[in-house]
Amino acid sequence: LRDLRADHLPTLRDMLEVGPKVIQSIYGIAKDQLRVFVHYQPQFYHFHVHFTRLENDVGCQVEKAHLLADIIQNLELDSEYYAKRTLVYKLSLKDKLYKIMSVACVKDDEKKEEAEKEEAKDVVEDAKTETSG
Repeated sequence: LRDLRADHLPTLRDMLEVGPKVIQSIYGIAKDQLRVFVHYQPQFYHFHVHFTRLENDVGCQVEKAHLLADIIQNLELDSEYYAKRTLVYKLSLKDKLYKIMSVACVKDDEKKEEAEKEEAKDVVEDAKTETSG
């Protein structure tokens, strides 16, 4: 999703137009009964589009799914939309990315704490120097 730009619009529009036609011809499900979306963060890191029935809610939560029609409209407004936009997403506690991010946050917190301790020492030393001078 982050890599999409306006030059991808023809392919995205084709997916949104042709996919439902193929699904209707094979499965008899009308276009207005489909939800067409992309996950972010995806389970697999190659671009793919999900076509599901409207009554199927699996995988289409707001913090996970982005409707293909919305993606197209956003890229029409700004070719760099997904490069610039903050995207909120939900991670499971078991998710590998969650674990990596948690470790990074702990390390970052430890670095900040150490820097604060050093800064406090410097303030104390400066105060000692000022009072003794």
